Amino acid sequence: MSLRERAKSEKWERIRAAAKRLFVERGYAGTTVRAIAEEAGVATGTVLVYGETKDALLHELWRSEAMPLVEEAVSSLPEGVFVDRCMHLFSPLLEHYASQPELARAVVKELPWLTGAAEALHRPALARLLGALARIVDEAKVKGELRAEVEGELAAGLAFSVYYAAVVRMLSPLTDSTADEARDDLRRTLDMVLVGVGSRRSS
Repeated sequence: MSLRERAKSEKWERIRAAAKRLFVERGYAGTTVRAIAEEAGVATGTVLVYGETKDALLHELWRSEAMPLVEEAVSSLPEGVFVDRCMHLFSPLLEHYASQPELARAVVKELPWLTGAAEALHRPALARLLGALARIVDEAKVKGELRAEVEGELAAGLAFSVYYAAVVRMLSPLTDSTADEARDDLRRTLDMVLVGVGSRRSS
């Protein structure tokens, strides 16, 4: 790496670290690009050159921490029953959201409506997660856990929607649940989904 590239990398890390500190301390809405620049010791325009927008910077921070969790969960996916395998993918992400609730709320609030650079940052992680879920669905169909006519992509999307709803409930001040409670809630809901798409039926 050349001196110029090293300097650029170090500046970018200062911006990321400053943004995360301020997002946590002041909240996403209460943090300005100017404040991030002052904290990082760079010009305001430099923050926008590296991060493009405050939204993109927030989601780059989140992606850089969440993507390794997704990769680790997918690469270590164990054999087992449908719900256990889904929980293997979702549990590390639930823990991650629970560890930084203020930052997580900002991410979750914006996530469904992302465009441009921020959307592009999240797409690989989402595709990786949905791909793993589709694989879980297909293998569960082969084992007879799920009905053969179940559409893989739709079932994977349904499982992801259940997970996302659990994240929202965990982070909402109205429910104020812990990560353990959210994980139990998610498992129970996935069990209910399995009654609908699985080979077994509720008694």
